[in-house]
Amino acid sequence: GMHQFDLPDSQIEMEDASAAIDWLETFNVFQLAECPVLGSGHTFSPNAEASKRTLERWPDHRHHPDDGRHNPFGIWRLLPEHAARVQPTQLVPVIMPSLVAMLLNKERELGRALESQEVSALVEQSPCIALERADALELEQSRGYADIEPDLAWEQWQLIREMF
Repeated sequence: GMHQFDLPDSQIEMEDASAAIDWLETFNVFQLAECPVLGSGHTFSPNAEASKRTLERWPDHRHHPDDGRHNPFGIWRLLPEHAARVQPTQLVPVIMPSLVAMLLNKERELGRALESQEVSALVEQSPCIALERADALELEQSRGYADIEPDLAWEQWQLIREMF
Protein backbone atom coordinates (compact mmCIF):
# COMPACT_ATOMS: atom_id res chain seq x y z
CA GLY A 1 0.00 0.00 0.00
CA MET A 2 0.81 3.65 -0.13
CA HIS A 3 1.77 3.60 3.55
CA GLN A 4 5.17 2.37 2.36
CA PHE A 5 5.63 5.91 1.01
CA ASP A 6 4.02 7.71 4.01
CA LEU A 7 1.00 8.52 1.83
CA PRO A 8 -2.69 7.71 2.15
CA ASP A 9 -4.22 4.84 0.18
CA SER A 10 -7.20 5.63 -2.03
CA GLN A 11 -10.64 4.27 -2.75
CA ILE A 12 -13.42 5.02 -5.20
CA GLU A 13 -16.88 3.62 -5.79
CA MET A 14 -17.69 2.92 -9.43
CA GLU A 15 -19.76 0.30 -11.20
CA ASP A 16 -17.03 -0.32 -13.79
CA ALA A 17 -14.18 -2.04 -11.91
CA SER A 18 -11.73 -1.41 -14.75
CA ALA A 19 -12.46 2.31 -14.71
CA ALA A 20 -12.09 2.37 -10.91
CA ILE A 21 -8.68 0.71 -11.17
CA ASP A 22 -7.61 3.27 -13.78
CA TRP A 23 -8.69 6.14 -11.50
CA LEU A 24 -6.86 4.71 -8.49
CA GLU A 25 -3.68 3.85 -10.38
CA THR A 26 -3.55 7.34 -11.89
CA PHE A 27 -4.22 9.01 -8.56
CA ASN A 28 -1.57 6.96 -6.75
CA VAL A 29 1.05 7.65 -9.43
CA PHE A 30 0.09 11.35 -9.20
CA GLN A 31 0.75 11.27 -5.44
CA LEU A 32 4.13 9.60 -5.93
CA ALA A 33 5.35 11.55 -8.96
CA GLU A 34 4.06 15.04 -8.19
CA CYS A 35 4.08 15.07 -4.37
CA PRO A 36 1.01 17.34 -4.32
CA VAL A 37 -0.07 19.06 -1.12
CA LEU A 38 -3.58 17.64 -0.93
CA GLY A 39 -6.36 18.12 1.56
CA SER A 40 -9.99 17.21 1.96
CA GLY A 41 -12.09 19.27 -0.40
CA HIS A 42 -9.50 19.29 -3.19
CA THR A 43 -10.49 17.67 -6.47
CA PHE A 44 -8.87 15.18 -8.85
CA SER A 45 -9.53 13.90 -12.33
CA PRO A 46 -7.37 11.32 -14.14
CA ASN A 47 -7.77 13.09 -17.49
CA ALA A 48 -9.44 16.07 -19.17
CA GLU A 49 -12.52 14.05 -20.20
CA ALA A 50 -13.37 12.68 -16.75
CA SER A 51 -15.39 14.70 -14.26
CA LYS A 52 -13.58 15.82 -11.14
CA ARG A 53 -14.09 14.02 -7.87
CA THR A 54 -13.68 15.63 -4.49
CA LEU A 55 -11.19 14.14 -2.06
CA GLU A 56 -11.88 13.43 1.59
CA ARG A 57 -9.28 11.83 3.81
CA TRP A 58 -10.56 9.18 6.19
CA PRO A 59 -8.83 6.96 8.72
CA ASP A 60 -7.86 3.47 7.59
CA HIS A 61 -10.48 1.41 9.39
CA ARG A 62 -9.95 -1.67 7.24
CA HIS A 63 -6.99 -2.98 9.21
CA HIS A 64 -6.08 -2.89 12.91
CA PRO A 65 -3.07 -0.64 13.66
CA ASP A 66 -1.04 -3.77 14.54
CA ASP A 67 -1.69 -5.23 11.07
CA GLY A 68 1.12 -4.53 8.60
CA ARG A 69 -1.47 -3.50 6.00
CA HIS A 70 -2.80 -0.64 8.15
CA ASN A 71 -2.13 2.81 6.72
CA PRO A 72 -1.65 5.35 9.53
CA PHE A 73 -1.96 8.15 6.94
CA GLY A 74 -5.49 7.08 6.08
CA ILE A 75 -7.38 6.74 2.84
CA TRP A 76 -8.33 9.28 0.21
CA ARG A 77 -11.96 8.76 -0.68
CA LEU A 78 -12.68 10.01 -4.19
CA LEU A 79 -16.30 11.00 -3.72
CA PRO A 80 -18.99 10.84 -6.38
CA GLU A 81 -19.66 13.99 -8.38
CA HIS A 82 -21.21 16.84 -6.35
CA ALA A 83 -20.71 15.01 -3.04
CA ALA A 84 -18.31 17.52 -1.45
CA ARG A 85 -18.80 18.08 2.26
CA VAL A 86 -15.51 19.71 3.26
CA GLN A 87 -14.25 22.86 1.60
CA PRO A 88 -10.51 23.19 0.96
CA THR A 89 -8.71 25.93 2.84
CA GLN A 90 -5.28 27.50 2.55
CA LEU A 91 -4.69 27.26 6.29
CA VAL A 92 -5.49 24.05 8.11
CA PRO A 93 -6.64 24.02 11.74
CA VAL A 94 -4.36 21.54 13.50
CA ILE A 95 -5.58 20.45 16.90
CA MET A 96 -2.81 19.92 19.45
CA PRO A 97 -2.46 17.31 20.80
CA SER A 98 -4.07 15.28 18.04
CA LEU A 99 -7.83 14.94 18.11
CA VAL A 100 -7.51 11.15 18.02
CA ALA A 101 -5.38 11.21 21.19
CA MET A 102 -7.71 13.61 22.99
CA LEU A 103 -10.86 11.66 22.15
CA LEU A 104 -9.26 8.35 23.09
CA ASN A 105 -8.05 9.76 26.42
CA LYS A 106 -11.47 11.28 27.16
CA GLU A 107 -13.25 7.97 26.56
CA ARG A 108 -10.76 6.17 28.80
CA GLU A 109 -11.21 8.82 31.48
CA LEU A 110 -15.02 8.54 31.34
CA GLY A 111 -15.03 4.76 30.97
CA ARG A 112 -17.60 4.93 28.17
CA ALA A 113 -18.06 5.93 24.56
CA LEU A 114 -18.40 9.62 23.85
CA GLU A 115 -21.65 10.92 22.43
CA SER A 116 -21.90 13.06 19.31
CA GLN A 117 -22.38 16.34 21.17
CA GLU A 118 -19.41 15.55 23.43
CA VAL A 119 -17.15 14.99 20.42
CA SER A 120 -18.40 18.25 18.88
CA ALA A 121 -17.74 20.12 22.13
CA LEU A 122 -14.21 18.72 22.39
CA VAL A 123 -13.47 19.74 18.81
CA GLU A 124 -14.79 23.27 19.48
CA GLN A 125 -12.86 23.65 22.74
CA SER A 126 -9.57 22.08 21.61
CA PRO A 127 -6.50 24.24 21.25
CA CYS A 128 -5.39 24.46 17.64
CA ILE A 129 -3.03 26.31 15.40
CA ALA A 130 -3.52 27.30 11.78
CA LEU A 131 -0.81 25.85 9.56
CA GLU A 132 -0.13 25.95 5.85
CA ARG A 133 -1.26 22.63 4.41
CA ALA A 134 2.33 21.60 3.58
CA ASP A 135 3.39 22.24 7.20
CA ALA A 136 0.40 20.28 8.51
CA LEU A 137 1.36 17.32 6.30
CA GLU A 138 4.96 17.55 7.52
CA LEU A 139 3.69 17.45 11.11
CA GLU A 140 1.64 14.34 10.32
CA GLN A 141 4.64 12.58 8.85
CA SER A 142 6.77 13.43 11.88
CA ARG A 143 3.97 12.18 14.17
CA GLY A 144 3.59 9.01 12.09
CA TYR A 145 -0.17 9.21 11.50
CA ALA A 146 -2.90 11.47 10.20
CA ASP A 147 -5.39 13.00 12.60
CA ILE A 148 -9.10 12.94 11.90
CA GLU A 149 -10.77 15.85 10.12
CA PRO A 150 -12.35 18.25 12.63
CA ASP A 151 -15.32 18.80 10.27
CA LEU A 152 -15.92 15.03 10.10
CA ALA A 153 -14.86 14.23 13.68
CA TRP A 154 -17.93 12.31 14.81
CA GLU A 155 -18.12 10.06 11.75
CA GLN A 156 -14.40 9.42 11.65
CA TRP A 157 -14.15 8.85 15.39
CA GLN A 158 -16.71 6.06 15.07
CA LEU A 159 -14.29 4.23 12.76
CA ILE A 160 -11.18 4.89 14.85
CA ARG A 161 -12.61 4.01 18.25
CA GLU A 162 -13.56 0.51 17.10
CA MET A 163 -9.85 -0.27 16.63
CA PHE A 164 -8.94 0.42 20.28
